[in-house]
Amino acid sequence: MKKEYDLHSHTSASDGTYTSKELIERAKNNGLKGIAITDHDTVDGLEEGKKEAEKLGIEFIPGIEFSCIYEEKDVHILGYFLDYKNEKLLEELEKLKKSREERNREIIRKLNLYKVRITEEDILQEAKGNIVSKAHIANVMMAKGYSYTRGSAFKEYLGSTGVAYVKRKDFPPEKGIELVKMAGGIAILAHPKLISTNENFIEKLIIDLKNKGLDGIEAEYGSFTKEDMIKYSKLAKELNLLITGGSDFHGLNREGVDLGDGGINTENYLKLKNKKI
Repeated sequence: MKKEYDLHSHTSASDGTYTSKELIERAKNNGLKGIAITDHDTVDGLEEGKKEAEKLGIEFIPGIEFSCIYEEKDVHILGYFLDYKNEKLLEELEKLKKSREERNREIIRKLNLYKVRITEEDILQEAKGNIVSKAHIANVMMAKGYSYTRGSAFKEYLGSTGVAYVKRKDFPPEKGIELVKMAGGIAILAHPKLISTNENFIEKLIIDLKNKGLDGIEAEYGSFTKEDMIKYSKLAKELNLLITGGSDFHGLNREGVDLGDGGINTENYLKLKNKKI
């Protein structure tokens, strides 16, 4: 059953394949009451999304997703109700963009060593926005016949065990929380189950981040089982944290996922909105 508010989606401003306008149109067609655009480390798609949402009469939540590192694990911090024109936020996002570009160049260098002949120009052409991700690199590899699937591109080359893997520069989740708060937003831990198979590690992380300003947990994530959702919703209530959720829609870059496949109901959305107010 489709949810009412999908608070996790990506556009072509980062590693999704839909423009902001197309994504809002799909959200409306899917019967959503509200949608958050949460592109990776960029707010470039928010203005267009806001305008289209106003035009179509759907509630729009300006958001972001920061890619962070905590004890060698990938941890993502979602931010909602951001002032996405905040000058300090924009300065920090420009730094993250430059760091990502350096990492991508090193990935390409490593791929070339393994006779995977792709260039920076190739991936810039593949990306529709200013943020170039490993998903774009994987798409170029598939187009040139080096990998048959996106999964194999990550397993053999781009993922943490791949031959062309390059570790992201240290960017702790508390820094993501700090930037969200600085821009007047609400900070949420994205898809906690995906961080680690060690449940004690995840709970320790959540408690640690709550002490550093975390406001909530993405408990109703699209690929979670019913049991997962119950577990993380219960944990959120025990820790007095907000409950959010979303599909993590990426368009064609994540097959089998549609807007509304994850998300929250009106009751939980109003709790989130009232926290902002």
